[in-house]
Amino acid sequence: MLFRKKKPHMSAEQALEAKPVRLVEAEMQPLPDGGGMLKVSLKQPKWGQRLFRLPESSTKSFEFDAIGVFVWDNIDGKTNVQQIIKRLAKRYDLNLREAQVPTVKFLEMLIKKGLVGVPMEKK
Repeated sequence: MLFRKKKPHMSAEQALEAKPVRLVEAEMQPLPDGGGMLKVSLKQPKWGQRLFRLPESSTKSFEFDAIGVFVWDNIDGKTNVQQIIKRLAKRYDLNLREAQVPTVKFLEMLIKKGLVGVPMEKK
């Protein structure tokens, strides 16, 4: 990986102050257990246009539990991670540490899947 971009590093404090934003237009469909199914439209990558074609209606689905739906609903680009954690703790009667660990792990997974991004502030 000779030309790979170096990922910016965030401190734990910066990560908690970050305001995650959704990177996809998606619809959350409620599930009977309180969770939800997020359906995301797939876009044809430019490099793959000559190799294969995706049907126009191609989607990818992600299943969330109730806590995942709560976190997703709070990702608006205005609310920072710490505020999401506090809201989750209050909603599910957890201490802050019990709410922080799964929230941060869940956000990391959403970032890796390309569903959520965290804008970096210029120094």
